[in-house]
Amino acid sequence: MDAGAPLTVHLPRAGVSLDEPRAVMVSHFHADHTFGLAWLILGRALLNDQTPSLSVYGPRGTTSYLERLLDLAWGEEMRRMSWERLQLKVQELADGDTFQVDGSRGRAFKMQHASRLACLGFTIERDGVNLGYTGDAEMSPQLDALVSASDHVIIEMTYDDEGGELHLARKDIEALMARHPSVRFILTHRGGESTVNGAVMARDFLTLQLPLR
Repeated sequence: MDAGAPLTVHLPRAGVSLDEPRAVMVSHFHADHTFGLAWLILGRALLNDQTPSLSVYGPRGTTSYLERLLDLAWGEEMRRMSWERLQLKVQELADGDTFQVDGSRGRAFKMQHASRLACLGFTIERDGVNLGYTGDAEMSPQLDALVSASDHVIIEMTYDDEGGELHLARKDIEALMARHPSVRFILTHRGGESTVNGAVMARDFLTLQLPLR
């Protein structure tokens, strides 16, 4: 879910080879959520001739954005080679669309984050557990719907206190937790050091076994 710039450094440190991921779900096109895709795609394409195919799911405009990103990073020739070698498949999604990833059912939810930018959150079900992911988001009915559809949700908390525009604050998380008491919250994209009672505070290389007990 998203592919920030440190992705290809962090995957091996986490014991995951570059050719293991089968799909990337892109929430929106800001750099901290997408620039690792260029390294992942080229690294896999050069790794070996038999590297597995890769699917990318994202909001409208994902195909053209990915083409521009790879052209800027490596040039058109390398973009065409890596796209073909990876059998890269891009599926653009809208609010309510469903999709399949490795036998698991996913659903897209429209998120509010930045004007004139299509943004999505996702849920994905595996072994009877629904995991939600918000990407970057502001409070909205669609965010509530995503949380409601989740057993566990990876959700941003950029602001500690009063908050601001484009992102969620601690008070927003506490309000969501009060409305959805059965959902376990995993907080990421944190701009401060505060904690929230009852929530898991994400950190690099944190590994969780779902469902959480």
